[in-house]
Amino acid sequence: MLHIGYHKTATSWMQQRLFVHEHGYHQIARHPEVWKHIVAPHGLLFDPESMRTLIRTGIDDLSAGMVPVISSEILSGHPFFGGMASDDYARRLKAIAPDAKILVSIRSQMRILTSVYMQYLLRGGTMGPELFFAGDPELGFFGFRPEHFEYHRLIGLYRDLFGPENVHVITQESLRADMDGATRRLAAFAGNAGFDGVLPTHRSAYAPSYPEYAVPILRRINKLQQSVLTPAPTIKIGTTPDGFYRAFGYVLRRRPFSWVLGGYHPVSAHVEKTFRGRFDASNRELAKIAGYLDLSDYSGVTATTKSAMPSSAKARLASAR
Repeated sequence: MLHIGYHKTATSWMQQRLFVHEHGYHQIARHPEVWKHIVAPHGLLFDPESMRTLIRTGIDDLSAGMVPVISSEILSGHPFFGGMASDDYARRLKAIAPDAKILVSIRSQMRILTSVYMQYLLRGGTMGPELFFAGDPELGFFGFRPEHFEYHRLIGLYRDLFGPENVHVITQESLRADMDGATRRLAAFAGNAGFDGVLPTHRSAYAPSYPEYAVPILRRINKLQQSVLTPAPTIKIGTTPDGFYRAFGYVLRRRPFSWVLGGYHPVSAHVEKTFRGRFDASNRELAKIAGYLDLSDYSGVTATTKSAMPSSAKARLASAR
């Protein structure tokens, strides 16, 4: 099974706590291998055979009953830079493993965009939300693009390439509302007959973000710390995400700051103002092709939309609740 992300959809939790031996999964490749063999090669140099060899070796070494998994959100494209090449990665995966099962994890756009921006800060970004979400900074340079989060487009491509029966979509919201149901449906799709629910020790959230009210301070600290996105600051006082970034994030997350500033959500407010209604049409298309999903938290999906689901999809949704 190939899990392509998206970013900020509980992917780290799945990699660290769901796709583990205790749950009947074995990850036969991780981010470094995905980067080296799938994402990084220039289009004129890409050769699927190196990744095919790695997959064959991983499957040959698999213990009985284990489901082989490759989970890496970088396969969905990088959200800081518009998710460019996500379609190329899909076609590369088809060339590498044409019979694979595909897992796509998504999250309500009005929440994921805020989380993506907070991840941008964690990697050393210095732009405020207004500038970050403005898009391409200049001709020839990619920036944020909202179409990357029109989920029906990439999901539709994978359905065309691998077949609808081989593509499963899971929402972060379903993991929060009904973890057992969502993960059991996933196990059934993956052919993981031995899965019997998520262990109690593996249920907690993984690496939660710093609060939004810390944004004005954190992004200014990034101007003085070395990071992936700010490799050569004029004055270096540390390295993001460590140093002063981590120290201030830790302090600001706690009382009394959480009491006084907890209602201040500058990123969410900007996302709501800028992108309200932007994804409605895409979400309605998604509801048509993945009618088994509960998309009640996704803008544009109404009761009328859901009533148009095929009866089989309604039955699956009803059984999930």
